[in-house]
Amino acid sequence: MRILHVETARTWRGGEAQVLWLAEGLLRLGHEVLLLAPRGRLAQRAEAEGVPVDILPFSGPWDPRAVRKLVLAVAEWKPHIVHLHTSHAHTIGMLAKLAGAEAKYVVSRRVASPVRRGPKYGGWVHRFVAVSEAVQRELSAGGIPPEKVSVVYSGVPVDILSSVPPDGRIRDAVDVEVVLGNASALTREKGHDVLLRAVSFASGRCPDLGLVVAGDGPLRRSLERLRGKLGLAGKVVFLGFRRRIWEVLKALDAFVLPSRREGLGVSVLEAMACGLPV
Repeated sequence: MRILHVETARTWRGGEAQVLWLAEGLLRLGHEVLLLAPRGRLAQRAEAEGVPVDILPFSGPWDPRAVRKLVLAVAEWKPHIVHLHTSHAHTIGMLAKLAGAEAKYVVSRRVASPVRRGPKYGGWVHRFVAVSEAVQRELSAGGIPPEKVSVVYSGVPVDILSSVPPDGRIRDAVDVEVVLGNASALTREKGHDVLLRAVSFASGRCPDLGLVVAGDGPLRRSLERLRGKLGLAGKVVFLGFRRRIWEVLKALDAFVLPSRREGLGVSVLEAMACGLPV
């Protein structure tokens, strides 16, 4: 089977990891796979892992270059399935379908937020993939027929994780006995402000407690200011983006997820696969 994956993110987060692991797994099963993605971390890592990649010109969901690229890819490669992995990819797929790109379209939805009724969620989509029952409920509330939605939980490569060593430098970064950790983009929905205040409160009862946060994002400076305001400069360390996140997780004592909203929360799965309490 030929499967064309369309991803529009240039960053590396949980969703992009899922796309890469899925593509690798399908290749191992003997399927033909092609990934359309913009230049960025996902495209780079996919190419490094041997996944065929074609660069997607992308400046937004209505970018005519992206639509044309998908139309041409469908015409030339003739995939059996076009798998759209983001909301923007979903829009591009809809426009490509209207332009005559015939295939079975599958849409993954990873966020548990309300669905806006409209042509994006019309009959042209063969199947919606929800990463959790919470996402499935939102699709159902948005009018998607139950028979068109499949729940397929996100996964992690446990076999690889078991052999990953801890990064000893992590514990050196915070000179405390108990090291908590979080790995996620520094955005509002991830709740890092809540986490910092919780650490500040807990430090009053457990002075030998520290926190490392792996990830980057638009709120980094404001979170660093909050760290200073709470008097946590010596106890909370922002590591920035870390390519080898599993080595960070293996060095922790526990993982904390303070998110305000998650579709599933792949970082929790990774932390549990590393043997951490969450």
